[in-house]
Amino acid sequence: MKNQDYIEKWLAGTLNEEEKSLFEKTDEFKSLQRMDRALLLFKPAPFNEDAAYENLKARREKVARVVQLNWSVVMKIAAVLVVAIGSYLYLSTSYFAAKEELYQTGIGQTREIALPDKSVVTLNAMSSISFSRNTWNAERKITLEGEAFFAVVKGGSFQVSTEAGVVTVLGTQFNVKDRDGFYEVTCYEGRVQVAVAGDPVQLTAQQSYREIEKIATDAPVELTETPSWFRNESSFQRVPFREVLNELERQYDVRIKTLDVDVTQSFTGKFPNTDLTTALQSVTVPFGLSYKANGKEIVFHGD
Repeated sequence: MKNQDYIEKWLAGTLNEEEKSLFEKTDEFKSLQRMDRALLLFKPAPFNEDAAYENLKARREKVARVVQLNWSVVMKIAAVLVVAIGSYLYLSTSYFAAKEELYQTGIGQTREIALPDKSVVTLNAMSSISFSRNTWNAERKITLEGEAFFAVVKGGSFQVSTEAGVVTVLGTQFNVKDRDGFYEVTCYEGRVQVAVAGDPVQLTAQQSYREIEKIATDAPVELTETPSWFRNESSFQRVPFREVLNELERQYDVRIKTLDVDVTQSFTGKFPNTDLTTALQSVTVPFGLSYKANGKEIVFHGD
């Protein structure tokens, strides 16, 4: 007989004496005996309703604390995510900002820059432009400090921003000068719009717009095809004398001081950008001024 049969008959109480004697010698019987004794000794713990209620209440409070703690953790995680996202956006913005290109010129220098759309900018001395190559196809926009000549290919709107105003064109050639209270835009080809404090001003070829100390003044008619500084000379028509002196400093590595000189008087004339002695004579003789050079410092004297 198999052990399974002995177990079934033992549980049913149908083993005869011989079968019982044989089964009691097996390991299965000994295991069943131990289980039987354990069941006989088992007594359930007395049930206390008050204690059970307090235990349940304590567990609910513990769960509430856990939920509160987890909410705090969630808030901290959310804060970290906000910071992380903000950092990502900041870094992304910084990355694109870092892609903005800057071009500059020093004293007496000029420089030609080809833009992404094949337009060309030529910087005069002590000037700079900046623009974003990443966004150029969507927005042709340049920031200018100083003076530059623009030869713009036809396309979408093209903007040149300075502190004094914004020049907008579609395709043309023009010069923008924004220097120490002197702002002038000259159109050489096509049409440009100058946005200043007042109403926008439309310019066509050979027309100029000028402001001195933010006051619009009469501007000369430009009869040449390009600015005079393209030909290595600085030309002026009815400009304050101080602007002439400032331009001398930009074209030559000098510092100019004046004694008994009216720097607000109007000057019309020109000076070469490659010969300092001739340049000094060109701007002093018309007013009967004298000058004295001491290294890089030049002092102008009135009579």
